[in-house]
Amino acid sequence: MSDDTSIIWIITGPFQVGKTHFCHNLVNEAQRRGYKLAGVICPPVFEEQNKTAITIEDLISHQRKTLATKRTTETEGLLTDHWVFNEEVLLWGNRVLGETIGCDLLLVDELGPLEFNRGQGWLNGLQAIDNGEYKIAVVVIRPVLVETAQKRWPNAIVIDFEARLKLEETRHLVEQVLLPIEQK
Repeated sequence: MSDDTSIIWIITGPFQVGKTHFCHNLVNEAQRRGYKLAGVICPPVFEEQNKTAITIEDLISHQRKTLATKRTTETEGLLTDHWVFNEEVLLWGNRVLGETIGCDLLLVDELGPLEFNRGQGWLNGLQAIDNGEYKIAVVVIRPVLVETAQKRWPNAIVIDFEARLKLEETRHLVEQVLLPIEQK
């Protein structure tokens, strides 16, 4: 599969616009069609409308773990502006992303400042996308890092979620992203 026909989709948009929700719809439809999936999805945990944690799910085993919790002023560890990452779970996710060869759909939700700015985190996610051992890769990237991602993957197609998609728009976009699998 590592020919020049692999397609990379970059999903971006502001916080809480529905990027992971879209990825869930994409995964569900790909599973329904019997496609071979690999990668990770990171659904948020909400308590009374407040995002308090991020989980990670391996798309092959469906195992779930808590990846990060909301950062407080006294928090120590592997940090970003908003989150404290569980380093063991981060390593587990990196191992999962290192085992993604030969899939129809590779999903990485998300690559951010740890990977692009610090050379930490899910480096196997970057490598898996670079390797092209998939038909389609979908990667969630923060808007401030899209330009950096496009330099790394100049042929990637960017989908910018400026607002939450309606159900019919989501279905149409899922079809658009999955179409190349049907054509191969």
